[in-house]
Amino acid sequence: MGYCASHLYWITRRAPFGKATLLDQDVEIDFQKQTTPNDVVTVIATQPLTGNETWQRVAPGEWVLFRLGEREL
Repeated sequence: MGYCASHLYWITRRAPFGKATLLDQDVEIDFQKQTTPNDVVTVIATQPLTGNETWQRVAPGEWVLFRLGEREL
């Protein structure tokens, strides 16, 4: 569960996993090497962490809920 006071973003990754490039360092992460085909992984952060993926913004005052890696609506 997450609540946005001012800045909050999330991204859900699932198979087939790809590579992500960090915004603050010259590093590329290959999630296929770190996961299984059955994994669903959601990351919640105050700012997007990668530049080559689409992060979802949570509006100020909004809650988001995730269950087993998937967003609940």
